Amino acid sequence: MRTHRQLVVYQSILQVLQETGCPFCRFLKEYQTARLQNHSKEDIHRLCNFHAWGLAAVQNAPAAAQVFIKLVDEPPSLSKEDSGCDVCREVLAEEDLRLREFVSCITRTDVSHWLRGPAVLCIPHGAKLRKQVQPVLAARIDAIIENCRQQLAQELQHLRDEAEPDRTGWGAIGRAAEFLVSQRGLHS
Repeated sequence: MRTHRQLVVYQSILQVLQETGCPFCRFLKEYQTARLQNHSKEDIHRLCNFHAWGLAAVQNAPAAAQVFIKLVDEPPSLSKEDSGCDVCREVLAEEDLRLREFVSCITRTDVSHWLRGPAVLCIPHGAKLRKQVQPVLAARIDAIIENCRQQLAQELQHLRDEAEPDRTGWGAIGRAAEFLVSQRGLHS
């Protein structure tokens, strides 16, 4: 997350299919950043570690200070309903919405082309998606994840085995982290 970076505001998961990486991670990362940049102090009552730091990173100083003053002055609730990070809850709800949207569009030509072509999924989103589709499509999701795994394994082995002064391909480390656990801050 970057302070005041220009956001791409996606309205549909279909807009992200031709981008690099897991489309669900990309969509949710932009959604999460937009929520942190556009939250009013009244919207936030609890933040997890990641989203507290994220808010500090993406808000301008006066706006962040206003939110943090409210959080410092507001005693934490001990109620089960009030526990948990507000932003985490919103991101999970948006994730569920986007998974359902994708499944509802699965017969579209652009989606079926993506599934047969350049598809990339992280393990967490692949696992969630495969629970919502027919067995034939679940097998295709498994094949996508296996293809991603094989490509990453090759890149990581190359990175590991390349001589120190010539070492390139550090992006493979970040792609491996996303593949294993999704993008930073999307799942705890």
